[in-house]
Amino acid sequence: MFQIDWAQKGTWGKEAHLIAPHNSQLNREEVRSMALLHWEEHCHECAIPTCYTSCSLYVPRADNKCSRFVYGIYPNPSFKGLFDFGADIRFRRWGKLESQLYGKSVSISHHRYLDRANRLVSQPLKGAANNAQALPNGGLTVIGKTFYSKVRNKYFVKGASAGEKTAFDAFVLECFSPEDEPFRLVLEYFHRQVKMRQSFDIKPGWNFYTLPAEAFGFGPASPVGKLTLAPENNAEKRLIFTWLDLVRYSESHRTEMRGAPSWPVPAAKVKCVAWDLDNTLWRGILAEDSEAHLEPRAEAVELIKKLDERGIIQTVVSKNNFADAWSVIQRLGLQDYFLYPAINWQPKSSNLKDIAEKLNLNADAFALIDDSPFERAEVEAALPQVRVYCETQLDALLSYKEFDVPVSESSKKRRFSYLTEIKREQEKEAFGGDYEAFLRSCGMKLRLFTPCEDRHILRCLELIQRANQLNLSNTRYSEEEFRELLARPGFLCIAMDCEDRFGAYGIVGFASVDETGAQPILRDLVLSCRVAQKRVEHTFVQWLAGRARVSGAASLRAEMIRTERNQPIVQVFDDLRFRSLSEKNGRSLMEVDATMLLDGLVVIEAADELGFDACYAQRSSTA
Repeated sequence: MFQIDWAQKGTWGKEAHLIAPHNSQLNREEVRSMALLHWEEHCHECAIPTCYTSCSLYVPRADNKCSRFVYGIYPNPSFKGLFDFGADIRFRRWGKLESQLYGKSVSISHHRYLDRANRLVSQPLKGAANNAQALPNGGLTVIGKTFYSKVRNKYFVKGASAGEKTAFDAFVLECFSPEDEPFRLVLEYFHRQVKMRQSFDIKPGWNFYTLPAEAFGFGPASPVGKLTLAPENNAEKRLIFTWLDLVRYSESHRTEMRGAPSWPVPAAKVKCVAWDLDNTLWRGILAEDSEAHLEPRAEAVELIKKLDERGIIQTVVSKNNFADAWSVIQRLGLQDYFLYPAINWQPKSSNLKDIAEKLNLNADAFALIDDSPFERAEVEAALPQVRVYCETQLDALLSYKEFDVPVSESSKKRRFSYLTEIKREQEKEAFGGDYEAFLRSCGMKLRLFTPCEDRHILRCLELIQRANQLNLSNTRYSEEEFRELLARPGFLCIAMDCEDRFGAYGIVGFASVDETGAQPILRDLVLSCRVAQKRVEHTFVQWLAGRARVSGAASLRAEMIRTERNQPIVQVFDDLRFRSLSEKNGRSLMEVDATMLLDGLVVIEAADELGFDACYAQRSSTA
């Protein structure tokens, strides 16, 4: 529903009367239910009531509140979508649409019924005058409208049925833009703080977007909070909305959509921050100002150090000459904070893809801080899964949920681990493509033990919560659940610590093995991407098979839940020739003979409490 209470028919009549024949891309019959939303007119910089007298942009509407839309929200009968009209809005500066999420859902027919009743009572004002005169056609007075809006909001809170858990599939945005030039709309979701921010490219004519509900991070409970929508940079634009809703599709439509490509969304937590330089890390433009006139931002330098303490790695993507920019970074003493810096004239989205590949991270774990709306837009268009922030958000960034990551002794050393890895990569090139020879030269050693100390437990938990590509079950334990797992009878829980001649990786993996049955079953296996493709994952599974053999089992089993992102762990079990026993709803039970032997590329050292002589297994592999 839309707040048409203060729509001004006379003012709207001065607009170009558009007729844009169009069949909505979302048919009403394809929607089963939707969130009970009521989009209202609001201001980005609201400070009522003082702003009514202090703000130069204040324009009184009929109830003397600030009018941030030129003619309110007018029900344009020439457009149809969810309702038999389009919500016609011309944004003023600082104007935004806002709706509360009440945790309620209704059927589409009930939503349309509520809208008809609402429009019957809340008819548009005939003219633009601000007075409390009776409205035509039996409408309410201004005082009556104010009272009615309070009653309506109370009904939304208490009257409609509570929404189902995880009730929504997508946020749907459909609108017509009569503007001559494209611009961007920014959608934000707040619940105590900003939880999600997504922008949409709006081109002249019709626009249609769906954003998966997972992007909002609602969690299992019915969603509550606040949604806002406004043109980027306070642009004063006109739009007619035909869909602006959180929907749950009908079962038939959901079946049709299965297998369709989904909108890439950011990961829950940021793992790497990419910094712009000019007017972001420092004030000034290097190509225009001399190095001496550049002023480093104290808040940026402080943020770099705090992100590093949290184990969030950092890089640079800047359009500059490398030598000139790197000289300034060295003068600031920040050169060791940035991994694989990309300082060149290539598109920033291309540089981010290259850096992600070098770091062995998915692009959805990246965030970009950049002062330029153009550069942010370019990255968002090419990589919508990358979060983007402007330089004015530096002070608030650490309070955002996506930067609230578990901190352990290993995470504090994460940057140094990557720097060591860069050195490994440089040496690997000297082996001319003989990867196995290079691995043997590294002297890689994997130490296995049961995590008992808090620091070890918290590091294993951090891996479980962060790992995506090398994650067998994708089970995200809470700390309480994880400690219960460690104490569960019949379960073998193993932490993995790794090192080589270049230095220590620290704890890089965790596994749980269900040994309550005749054949042991590997339930959990997570590994850091820092040891990916170094045969650590293969060696550990081979060791487990050897342990199963010594204990009298004929085979080792593993239970895997396949996702879009854990193909690297799937490949490990394919490499080791596990065969499928059963598969259902993406969950695979696999098995391999317990006679497999270690390949000798990684040395295993197992603690006594694990009850298996790793040296015996190592000798067997070379016997």
